[in-house]
Amino acid sequence: MTLAPATFNTAVARVNISYKFRNGPEHIIELKDIVLRSGQPFTNDAVQINTEVTPANDKSSQILNIRIKALKALELRHFESKYLVELAGQRMLANGFQSWSQARELDAEDKIPAIRSTVAKLTQYNLQGDYDFFEHSGEKGHIHSSSYTHFRDVKNTISFFGSLSEQFGYTYFKADFNNNTMSIYKDVLGKHLDQGQTIELVKVLLAQGQDAEREIWDTYASYFPDRRSLKGDMHRARHVNGWTSWYNYYGDVSEEIVLSNLKALQDHKYPINIFQIDDGFQTAIGDWLSINDKFPSGLKYVAEKITSAGFTAGLWLAPYAVGFTSDLAAKHPDWLVQDPETMKPVVAGPNWGGFYALDMYNTDARAYLKKVFDTVLREWGFGMVKLDFLFAAAMIPRLGKSRGEIMWDAMEFVRDLTGSDKLLLGCGVPLACAWRSADYCRVGSDVAPWWEGMYALMKKKYNAQKQMVSKMR
Repeated sequence: MTLAPATFNTAVARVNISYKFRNGPEHIIELKDIVLRSGQPFTNDAVQINTEVTPANDKSSQILNIRIKALKALELRHFESKYLVELAGQRMLANGFQSWSQARELDAEDKIPAIRSTVAKLTQYNLQGDYDFFEHSGEKGHIHSSSYTHFRDVKNTISFFGSLSEQFGYTYFKADFNNNTMSIYKDVLGKHLDQGQTIELVKVLLAQGQDAEREIWDTYASYFPDRRSLKGDMHRARHVNGWTSWYNYYGDVSEEIVLSNLKALQDHKYPINIFQIDDGFQTAIGDWLSINDKFPSGLKYVAEKITSAGFTAGLWLAPYAVGFTSDLAAKHPDWLVQDPETMKPVVAGPNWGGFYALDMYNTDARAYLKKVFDTVLREWGFGMVKLDFLFAAAMIPRLGKSRGEIMWDAMEFVRDLTGSDKLLLGCGVPLACAWRSADYCRVGSDVAPWWEGMYALMKKKYNAQKQMVSKMR
C-alpha cells in the first residue's frame, strides 16, 4: 500500500506482543504475526487488541488507533505493529531520541549504527541516548525515528506520522527499505495493565500534503495541551534572542564574568531579551541552592542586576541529575533511583565525573525540587529556567510504568514547578513530551571553536574518576 493516510483504513497489520501475568507464572508469553484489521479484533484469554482509523481534527488527516484491553492483570514487555508499504523514492526523517540527538533525513542507502561498545565503555555516552533499550541494527536501509517522522518524495509530498500516545511509552517508527515495511514500535517494557483496563497504546496522526510541513505540524501540535507560558498565537513575544554563558565560558562562569558581559550588552545596546547563566554557579550537581564562591554576592543579587538591565534572567538547572560527589547523594541516597537487581543507584551519565538519577516519585525529593524552583523563580527572581539532562528521570522502567510514561510524568512535574508565569527551556529531553509544555527547547549538541577528539574525552573521564575516588577516600 502507499503512505497515504486513507490506505490505513483497510491496512493489514501484523502485530508482535509479549507480556507476562502479574498474578501467576513468571514466564513471558510471546505472540507473533497476529493479523489485525479494522473491525476485526484479536482476543485470547489475556488480551484483546483492536485497531481503527478515525478522522483527525483537520478532517483531511487520520488518526490510527491500536487499543489494548487486559483481560487479566498484565505486565507488557514488547509491542510492534508492522505494515507493508511502498518506500521506493522516499527519504525518511530519522529523529533522534532526545533534543540534542541527531535528526536528519535518510534513505535506502543509509543506516543508523549502534554506539561502539568500546566508546560506550570509555565514555558512557550510551546513557545519553536510547542505545541500551532500542536496537540500532546498523544495516543499510533500516531507518528509525523517535516519536514522529515523515517520508518525503521528489515532489516534496510529505507523509507524516506523529505519535499521540507517548504517555504510555516511547514510540519508534521503523522503516525497512529493503523489504518495504514500516513498523510502529512501542517501548512498553514494565508497563502494568490492570484487569479490565483499556488503553490506546498506539495513537498516531497520519497526514499528507505537498509543501505542507507547516499545516501538518499545526495539526499535530493541536493535540497537545498548551501549558506554555507563551500560549497560542503569541508568536511575536515567543521569538526572542539572548545571551548564555555556556558556549563561551562553559563551567568557568563567575559573577565577575556575568556582570562584565551584562555591562557590555548594555553599553553596546544589544537588543536581547534573555540573559541566562548556565552550569558553574553551584557547588555540586544536585546541590542547587548551595552557591559556590565564584558568586560571592549570591544569585538573587545577580538576578536583580539582570532584571534591572531590562532582560529576563535565566538560570540553568538539571533537576533530575545528582552528582556522585554531591551532598544530596551523600545525605539522601533514598532519593535516588535504585536498580532493582543491584540495589545500587542508577547511573544516568558521565558528566561532572558521573551523576545519578533523582527519583521523581519520592515524596521528599519532590518537595526538595519544589523548594529549589520556588527559590530560583520566586525568591531570587529568575524569569526562565533552562532544564537540562531531563532524560535522567526515566533511565529504567519501574513502579509499573514504562520509560516513556515516567518521562511524561517528569515533564509534567517540572512544568507544574515552573508555573504558568515563567519560561521553561527544555534540554536533553525527548521532544514529544515537551511539545507545548516547554516554551523552548535547545536542539543540537554542544559546539566549540576547537576539536576535542576521543583521546581528550577519555583523559577527561579518567581524571574525573581519579578525583571521585580521592574524594571518597
